[in-house]
Amino acid sequence: MTDNEKGFTLLEVLVGLSLFGILGLITISIPNRLYDRTVLTSAAMEVKSALHLSQQLSLDESREYCVEFIGDTFRVREYVVRGRVVLSRKFDKNISVYKASQSRISYNRHGETQYGKFILVNKKGKKIDIDTLIGTGKIRISDIY
Repeated sequence: MTDNEKGFTLLEVLVGLSLFGILGLITISIPNRLYDRTVLTSAAMEVKSALHLSQQLSLDESREYCVEFIGDTFRVREYVVRGRVVLSRKFDKNISVYKASQSRISYNRHGETQYGKFILVNKKGKKIDIDTLIGTGKIRISDIY
């Protein structure tokens, strides 16, 4: 642009708009991916907390408790017919339980469990595993894959 003209040329406007559009797409797509990963991780942490609650109740009350998935909900309840429900939570709308996952993990009166595995998946197909280890009841959460 010369000194005696005011304004921008069409080429300058198009380059500026395209750069603005590219930067806008980058800033929008990164938080969405981060949000999906964060929701999946936080759902796994909620399930882990429910498993700890179930184990602690089993030890404290000398009764069997379980964590089970029913549709888009997980709950902690006594592991008897029509057992008392202690906790019930819905998953985020983007989270579901993978078909190969177990539907229930139970703890005996001593707070011990058999090996169990829950698999959560988000709408993008990313999965996370929640494992309970034999005897100890230790809970492992895998990386997102």
